[in-house]
Amino acid sequence: MTTSRSFPILLKALSVSTILFFTSCSDDGNEEPVVQNEDIFINELYAAGDDWIELYNAGEATKDISGYFIYDDATKKYQLPANTSIPAKGFLVLTCDDSGTGLHTNFRLTSNGESVSLETTDGKLIDKVDFPPLNDGQSYGRYPDGSANLVISGNTSQSSTNGQDQAPAITSTTRTPLVPGLADAVTITTELVSTAGMSSVKLFYRLNSGTFNEITMVLNSGHYTGTIPAQNTTGKVEYYIEAKNNADKTALDPFDAPTKSHNYLLNTDALPMLFINEFMAANTSCCPDNDSGVDEFDDWIEIFNAGSQPVNIGGMFLSDDKTNPFNSKIPSDNPAATTIPAGGFIVLWADGSRSQGPLHLDFSLAAAGEDIGLYYIDGRKIDDFTFGAQVDNKSAGRSNNGGNSWVTFNTPTPGQSNN
Repeated sequence: MTTSRSFPILLKALSVSTILFFTSCSDDGNEEPVVQNEDIFINELYAAGDDWIELYNAGEATKDISGYFIYDDATKKYQLPANTSIPAKGFLVLTCDDSGTGLHTNFRLTSNGESVSLETTDGKLIDKVDFPPLNDGQSYGRYPDGSANLVISGNTSQSSTNGQDQAPAITSTTRTPLVPGLADAVTITTELVSTAGMSSVKLFYRLNSGTFNEITMVLNSGHYTGTIPAQNTTGKVEYYIEAKNNADKTALDPFDAPTKSHNYLLNTDALPMLFINEFMAANTSCCPDNDSGVDEFDDWIEIFNAGSQPVNIGGMFLSDDKTNPFNSKIPSDNPAATTIPAGGFIVLWADGSRSQGPLHLDFSLAAAGEDIGLYYIDGRKIDDFTFGAQVDNKSAGRSNNGGNSWVTFNTPTPGQSNN
């Protein structure tokens, strides 16, 4: 993690009118000058939903920042409105929602990390923060306020002081096996930005909405692990992580646990007789999707029900990544749209446009080739297929519905028999 300037130890001893020059080394080694004579800092950022930027006035008097510019793209700078000021030792929060009016910027932040810059009315760059990827509930800020120490915190402190110490920041939580069975103990692994100063990391879990059980996680090779024992009944196992540091600050994963939690299903249902039967990954003019109100030529996947009973695929998953069966969940609140009759077909649009309806997926297919997988509500594989490079407006499918042989169709038949 890098910050765009050094904060001089002698800053407080210097006059506010003194112009100090700082340098920041970007990733490519180029130096960018930053002028600091305003005592105004980008103090904290949140980029995981309702994005915002907090500015801090380290000075002893109210500071008028009307007309200042803030931006994540130098070609689209946002100018702060008239009568915008920050009180001494106070804060101002800008909402980053792309609306471009008042204290709402004309841009959003990306949780993948980016740069945010602040300029005076005459274009002097007085602060720039390069922030790293952030998870839900995490912010990137200065500890203490206005200092050079920029770090990730597992808690936010919008419109108030950051204090001296940040909360722990959990970067990832994974489980092994990813799709457990009744006989499987499940190892939970949690990684933090730093393990220094940690007082405890705990795993809480419960089965079927019972009481949460507590397990102390063990530090091992830079990450913490804990094991949920094998369960002897079907149902839902919920779990979350609590990390606490020596400053008695706590972070949770998920950040709003236990209201929300990670979970997995223990299920013994027989898998339905469903097949990935046909698909198109290079649809340029063949088969229109008009769910948006206009014809769009999107990728699509056809599922065939070879069983003797209707099957509702609501709650099941489709994925283009074998390592992530939970990529795109099919909504379960519209069974009329997601039920496949016995011997019938359903077409799902791989267009990354979930908002268009229950038969639209969170991913698109790669014409160069990749995976397609259909998974049950608990993540167990029903069917999958790995394909190579595709040709425009031709589909690939089973020569017989549900059969083993795959062929290329010059005349695709989405929603209809391949035979």
